[in-house]
Amino acid sequence: MQKVVEFKTRNFWSSQLNLDTLNEEIKKYNNQSWRVIQVTPAASFSAHIRSVLLLLEKSNG
Repeated sequence: MQKVVEFKTRNFWSSQLNLDTLNEEIKKYNNQSWRVIQVTPAASFSAHIRSVLLLLEKSNG
């Protein structure tokens, strides 16, 4: 099974991610047996990173 999760930047005016919070979220998913397959930046029309998309995978068995 796979799913995509969006992790947004700190606020609308900033393109910086809170890496500590992102790592905490990834740990939560890891504790639920999800693993990160891919991380993709999502940019706004002005080319600022507005979020990252995490592709997660969990084995069915």
